[in-house]
Amino acid sequence: MKKKTIIILSLLGLIILIVGIILLTKNNIIKGKSKLQIFDATYSCNQVIEKFYEDDKYIYSFPCTKSSSVYVKFENGNKMLVIDALESKKVTIEELIDAGLEVIKEEK
Repeated sequence: MKKKTIIILSLLGLIILIVGIILLTKNNIIKGKSKLQIFDATYSCNQVIEKFYEDDKYIYSFPCTKSSSVYVKFENGNKMLVIDALESKKVTIEELIDAGLEVIKEEK
């Protein structure tokens, strides 16, 4: 009787472990779709909308003044300011938004 209980508990533990590993891996795959990471080092944020980029159709703004403190980290580990990365065409605005950059998008 005790052996049967130990075996059942071991199997349940193994099943829970396998399910946990699958869920963690799935979560990493979802997060891993974007190879970019956004770091917002803003200490204080005044509520003035700051325009930082525009294309043919839209004007993109930060919800407050923080263009000098929002960085993008690339897959290779390099970091640079979001506005500099956009200017040098190392990244697109769509890639930044997909990576989680918080922007206000207004039509022209």
